[in-house]
This record gives sequence, structure tokens and C-alpha cells, in this order.
Amino acid sequence: MQLTKSVKLNDPCGQRLSSVGFTSTELLAVMAMIAILAGLLLPVLARAKSQARRVQCINNQRQLFLAWALYADDHDDRLVPNGHAPVTAFGQLCIKLWVTGDSHFFAPAFTNEDFLLDPHLAAFASYLQSAATFKCPEDRSLYRDPFPPFIESTRAKIRSYSLNCFLGWAVDPKELTPNYEVFLKTSDLVSPAKLFTFQDVHPDSICYPAFMVYMPEKMEGFFHYPSSLHNRCGILTFADGHAETHKWTDPRTMPPVSGSVLMHWDTEPDNADLTWIRARTTCRTPTPP
Repeated sequence: MQLTKSVKLNDPCGQRLSSVGFTSTELLAVMAMIAILAGLLLPVLARAKSQARRVQCINNQRQLFLAWALYADDHDDRLVPNGHAPVTAFGQLCIKLWVTGDSHFFAPAFTNEDFLLDPHLAAFASYLQSAATFKCPEDRSLYRDPFPPFIESTRAKIRSYSLNCFLGWAVDPKELTPNYEVFLKTSDLVSPAKLFTFQDVHPDSICYPAFMVYMPEKMEGFFHYPSSLHNRCGILTFADGHAETHKWTDPRTMPPVSGSVLMHWDTEPDNADLTWIRARTTCRTPTPP
């Protein structure tokens, strides 16, 4: 079968021309070529979009780091309070942290932007007034009620990042591993280039404003899992201002996002990713002479 379309045209010299269309074989060949090109281009476009989201996540964390540094400059070198602190039944804060938040059961901190942007509720509100800064663009998780029947809402979680628990810890020190330094001033920091500040957190693990890390004497496992949404990588900023994209290697570090709460007491001995994070969390308290 031949598809033809005869059209009488005049060329520049006044001659009448006849135009013949594609054959069905030729059309199929063209369509096949288009499909091949689309198959080649779509993954490239997907990677480009993923790269753009990674860059945005780095920019978000740099903005958080800048607020962290400015707070110390404005408060006699003292680090911004960090930890966990709910709002009381009377609407009062136990303590004002960089943002307000508590456990998985404290629903408002997952969905109410006031807990990020209200100066009465968040110390960073004086420095940051865009809720988007607190959210990784790869994180599309919705808040899910941790109580039965575990209803998932249509409300997106508002925060993806947490701050190293050994920086500015302002709650009960017994919650941290003893014999490790808790830094309260920037002048106290040891090896800032090897001390992480913020990092993106697994959507099913994030709760406290602090990123809790069990040191070896406490437990062999994660309290908070890092995010691996950036192609099995996490993004961290450090106390000297630089940012890193780190690829996780242990499958246990990267449980799939399910909407359920990740427990904080799963043991994971010999996890190289946990060892890597610990080495960038704090240092041992010097032994007295």
C-alpha cells in the first residue's frame, strides 16, 4: 500500500510539480526513530531534573547553615538551641529551638508552618521566612497519623532536615551518649570541616528537630535514618560551611519510604554508613589528666 497525496504546485520557474507522500514503511521507520530518540532523551531529562532537585536541596541546607551561623553571631557565639520541645497544653513552649518539633505523635510540627516561621515558636524565624527552605524537593511524603487506623492525610510534611544533636543540645543531657562533646559555642567546635550540622532525614524517620546519633557505647543502630532520596545519597552541610553529597552503601541504611514510622531502636551492627556519620558527629570528651 502506498500513501500518496498529489498536490499541484508552482515552482519558481512556473512549472507545475507533483508532491508524493511517505509510504507506510517510511512512516513506520520515522515513528521508530522518534521512539528511539524519546527513549534516549527521557532518562537524560529525568537525570537533569533529579540533579536540579539535588542542587536545590544543597541550597536549602546552605540557607539553614547561614541562619545557624548568624544566630551564633547575634548571641555571643552561642549555638542555637537544639533538641526536641513540644508546645504545652497552654500553648507555651518548653524551650524555643531552631524550629519546634517533638516525636512522631506531635502532629502540628509536621504540618503547621508556624512551627517553622513564627518567631515565638522558632529561633530561625528571624532569619528565614520561606517554608520551602525547610523541605527537600525530593521529599513528597504526606503526614500519616501514627495511631490506628493510621490515616494518611493530604497534608505534606513541612520539614525534611534536622540538626546534629551534639550541636546546641538544650534538653536532658542523659539522652545523649556520655563521654562525647556537646558543643554549645562555635568557639568550642573541634575540626568544623569534619562536623556535620544539617542533613536530610528519611521521611519515615524524621521527628525531632535534632538528628539523633547513637554513639558506640549507647547502641549499634540508627536513631534517625538519613535520607537516600537523592539516588541512594544523602546531603549534609558541615560546620565550616561546605556541603557534601554522600552515597550510602549498606542496604539497611535505605529502607523504602512507606509512610509508617521507622522505629528508633533497631540494631544494625557493622553498618559502615553509621560509622561514617558517627565520625562526623562529635568527638570524645578528653580524659582529665
